[in-house]
Order: sequence, then C-alpha cells, then structure tokens
Amino acid sequence: MNEMIRNPIATGVCLNNIKETKFKSVRISATMIVSLEKETAAAYSLLPSVLTYSCAKYPDTTALNKVLASLYGAGLGGYCRKIGEALAVTVGIFGIDDRYAIDNETVSSKLTALLCEVLFHPKTENYAFCEKDFEQCKRQLLEAIDGEFNDKRSYAVAQMLTEMCAEEKFGIRKYVSRQAVENLRAEDLYRAWKTILQNSRVEIMVVGNNDINTTKQIFTEKFSAYNRTVPEITTEIRSKVDKVKTVLEISDIAQAKLVMGFRTPVARPSADTVAMSLTVAVLGGTPSSKFFLHIREKLSLCYYCAARYEKYKGIVIVDSGVEKDNVEKTIEEIQNQLNEMKKGNISDFEIDSAKLAIINSYKSIPDTLSGVENWYFGQLLDENSMSVEECITAVKNVDKETIVRLANTIVLDTVYRLQPCPTQKEES
Repeated sequence: MNEMIRNPIATGVCLNNIKETKFKSVRISATMIVSLEKETAAAYSLLPSVLTYSCAKYPDTTALNKVLASLYGAGLGGYCRKIGEALAVTVGIFGIDDRYAIDNETVSSKLTALLCEVLFHPKTENYAFCEKDFEQCKRQLLEAIDGEFNDKRSYAVAQMLTEMCAEEKFGIRKYVSRQAVENLRAEDLYRAWKTILQNSRVEIMVVGNNDINTTKQIFTEKFSAYNRTVPEITTEIRSKVDKVKTVLEISDIAQAKLVMGFRTPVARPSADTVAMSLTVAVLGGTPSSKFFLHIREKLSLCYYCAARYEKYKGIVIVDSGVEKDNVEKTIEEIQNQLNEMKKGNISDFEIDSAKLAIINSYKSIPDTLSGVENWYFGQLLDENSMSVEECITAVKNVDKETIVRLANTIVLDTVYRLQPCPTQKEES
C-alpha cells in the first residue's frame, strides 16, 4: 500500500491522504473520537445515522438519494464504534474516481461538499434535530439492540465484558443500554452534535486518486470556524486479577454459551501486540488452533470454541457454544490448553498455521477501500505505526519463546455462563 500523507488543518483535526490508483472509486470520511462516557455514549451512537438520514439542503431521503444518484451512484453512511475506552463516530461517503467521470467532472469535490452538508448543516428545528427523522433513526437503533439480544453469542460476549469491566469505562456499551437510547430526545442529539464538532479528535481519511486540495480546503474552512478543544483520551490497562469473577445467567435457550475473559498487560501501543495476536491465534483463532483441534475436534466438548484479542484494552476473550452438561469440562480444558502453551507445549505446525492465517488476512487489507482506510485509521491510534508489510515481517519473526512469554501474561478474570432454564427434573 502507498504511504499515508498526514496534514493538520485545524486544532485537533488532521487530513490523511492515501493515494491509491488501483481503485475506480474514492472514499472520504470524517471520524470524531471522544472519550467513552455513560452520560453521552447513547447520543453519540445514534448521531451518525441521523446525520446521514437528511440535512438542511436535502431535507428528506428522496432528495438526498437523488443527489447521490446524480453523483454516479455515490454512497453515504455513518457508524459508531468503541475503540478501547473511546468512541469513534464516523460519517463517510464513497463514489466514482474523477478519472472515470464524464467531461472531466471533478466528482471528488462534490462528494466532499455533500459530506460536509450532512456533517455541518443537519436538518434541525428549535435547537433540536428534526423530530420525525430522529424518531425513525432511534427506532432503527433500538431494533439493532434487540437484534443483539436475540444473537445469543454476541449477547453473551457483551454481557461478559460488562461484568468483567464493571468498574472501568470499557464496561460501558457503545449505546450504554436500551433504556438510555429510549430516553434520548431530539435536543439531546443536537447538543451531542454541537459538542463533538467542538471537542473531539478528528481524523479525516481520503483514500483514492482524487484531488486532495479541494477536499483539504473545504474541511479546513468548516472546522476552522469552530473554537475547538481536543480531549485527552486514554484507556486504562488492568493486568492484575485478585479474584476470578463467576457470573451465571439463565435464559430460554437450547445451547449454553460460555465466555471467559482474560487480562494481559500487552496492549496498544506496545510493540508486542502483533506477537500477542499470533499467540491468541495459536490458542484459539484458527481451525488449526489448540481450542479447535483439542476441545472441539478431539474431545467433542463444544460446537465452537474461539479466542480473540482486544489489543486496545489488553483483554483475551474466549467464547464457546456447549451443551449444559459439558460447561465445567470445557472451562477446565480451556485453562488446560492455555497452561500447555505456558509450559511451551506448542508444535511448529500450530505456530506456522497461525502465522499463515494472520499473514493472509494482512495481505487482503489492500484489496478494498474500506480495508485500506481501516488499516491506516488503526495505525493513527498507535504510537508505533506500522505498514502492512512491516506487520507481516513482524509476524514471520515471532519465535516460540516469545509466544510462551506472552502466553504467561494471560490471566483469567471472569467466567460468564449463559445457560438454559433448568428442567423439572433438575429443579426437583
């Protein structure tokens, strides 16, 4: 991938340009990063969908979709994500590269102008967002929250993290709770919008082959109009565990969900995070991992058993779908396989297979605009920025001794069980 060129354009605002000529389209996005707080997270989670629903210039979806269609079928969207103990609110647009427009039309400048319309000039009334649009987007978010509850695997992981990090900001969900979203009012969202434009770290990403000068000029004028401040955003890393938490929840389900949360001091911006990603992949991140081959295939204790690494917080999440009678055996075997790694009982096959899987995932990053954008955005959050090629080299250079050393930093913190309702026989 090409190098990213970074330009500060206003207080706390940087424009990042990645020149890529292989794509026939371009993507422009603005991400506003704020601290994750219980009082504001629900509003920030709803904000991107309301902003991209309409704006003052194009006051309904018909008008907005019409202008998008006129720009060769451009696309507009927004989302909110939790990154460590921060929230990142993104509004972005993508469209055809200027090279492929008719009559040398500069589409990129029009894409930038439209993105700024929805970001800086939303449809408001009496210091609040339009009530009709607000309620529509709010309903969609509530439906998404209900969908998470119905997806018991995702629900169990979220519940475990809430319990594990109950005394940390990381335990706050990005929308806080269903009740918090229900309680939102149109004027709350208006205040959140005004606040995030004035008090946030902003990263503007431009990926493609478009003219960056016009985009830079438009965003500079817009953000320079604000008296901006930049919040200090940090993520607390806890690695010591005094006592393992155990949480049991009963639900009307057929298959039990087991989620185990482990802590490690290895988190961004540590240079060891790449090696830790490989360590977790060897443990339970691939079809050749210890969890898959031993717990699922050899012992047949579960339907799935996977491990993932939250590099911004230093947490390893292990989740499994099991029969209720096998929960305790699965917990024991998960700990046993981790202990085997800590002792150095790791085969070359396990290491090489995990390396190959991670390297292949890295190699696919440059294949899409969103992949390029997400990669460079992730690097912006690190003090030790690395290219894809450097990460691939780093993975190749990880040796068994490093994996064993990092495995020994992983400590169990929380065991969460989501189990079926007891049968009449069990109750008696």
